[in-house]
Amino acid sequence: MTIGFHSGWLLPMLAASLGVSTTFWCIVGFCRFVFESLSGPPRGQPSLSVTDVAIVIPAHNEEVALPKCLAALSAIVPPSQIHVASDGSRDRTVAIAREAGCNVLDIQPNGGKAKALASAIEKFELCERYKAVLIQDADSEIDPHYLDHALPLFDDPRNAVVAGHVLSRWRNQFWPSLDMLYAAYRTRLYRLLQMVFQYGQTWRWTNVAYIAPGFASMYRSSVLKHIDITAPKLVIEDFNMTFEVQRKGLGRIAYTPRARCSSEDPFTLNDYRKQVQRWYLGFWQTVRRHGVWPSLFWLSLGPLLVELLTISALALALPLMLVLYLAADIQVPAFSLLDMTVEMTSPVPLIALFLAADYTLTIAVSLLERRPSMLLYGLLFPLIRLLDAALFWRALVTSFVAKSDGRWISPQRYATATSA
Repeated sequence: MTIGFHSGWLLPMLAASLGVSTTFWCIVGFCRFVFESLSGPPRGQPSLSVTDVAIVIPAHNEEVALPKCLAALSAIVPPSQIHVASDGSRDRTVAIAREAGCNVLDIQPNGGKAKALASAIEKFELCERYKAVLIQDADSEIDPHYLDHALPLFDDPRNAVVAGHVLSRWRNQFWPSLDMLYAAYRTRLYRLLQMVFQYGQTWRWTNVAYIAPGFASMYRSSVLKHIDITAPKLVIEDFNMTFEVQRKGLGRIAYTPRARCSSEDPFTLNDYRKQVQRWYLGFWQTVRRHGVWPSLFWLSLGPLLVELLTISALALALPLMLVLYLAADIQVPAFSLLDMTVEMTSPVPLIALFLAADYTLTIAVSLLERRPSMLLYGLLFPLIRLLDAALFWRALVTSFVAKSDGRWISPQRYATATSA
């Protein structure tokens, strides 16, 4: 049993770990940053003001998280502009919203988040009474300056949606704990997805974003009227709403990292698994519902999907390769860019390169976020990547047979001190 390393394997393994699309959108994002830095900030008063915005919050048994959500919103808009759609709640969700002075729609029984959204928008005539509608999750806490940065983006009439910037919420605790592992992992994931993909894909010259996340994104009312929020047999609505904007050519999806909102991540493995499975299934269901159409959008998304499926398959194969090698000395083929040849080799150096690239990303995000504890949590991130990879493939297969009425079950919430 011999273990060797070939320098020609370095680039392929880095590409497999991080993705070619990551490099491409990093370049696009850098171009956007330079262009907008030279152009300077927008001038003048925004065409929309705070009084033009309605907030709608779908909620299901959110008595723990809702008070902080409403308190943060009430600091920037009057409670009369906040509309809570309680979907089959059996706790104090309705009472809390009413005590805060918000408009409340008590929906019984539980019909699902998408139906709750559509019902509230129709019941309170939000698209007729307001120029923009901000959709926010009940476990999210909006930044005090969200509207200051988001509303000016609607000065461009071509912008249909403003995608919010999500921040993971950390507990105020000194020692690392296992239940914060998923928030740490999401901190790294969100940095990558937003700083690289979302920032580059929402530039005025690209407009190929595939998600305006439902935790805190704002829609122009004239556009929202044309979106099928309650499309049948989908487990989540935000992927579908974004695809609707892109498929129907309703306008551009704008984004600024300054329009921030913090969100609570799962604290347990079971809640994390269920949430990620729901997200992935909703994504693949949306892809199958809308299909492929000739567009720059699909020119971007198509290669990304192939890449994600390939990386996920490789991640799942690496542990199997290692077991076969240790048990039976079975080597694996590896492509060398230097020699342009395929050689049989031990999977150990390939796995080492994969893990090194993964941890390098953790180090970078830890420095950017100023969270040294991520260096400890990061040792377990490869295991979560394996779980994500398995769930991604499982969701693809399940999307061909799974049907959903959209009903939801909220994860466990914790009323503890946190920080974004």
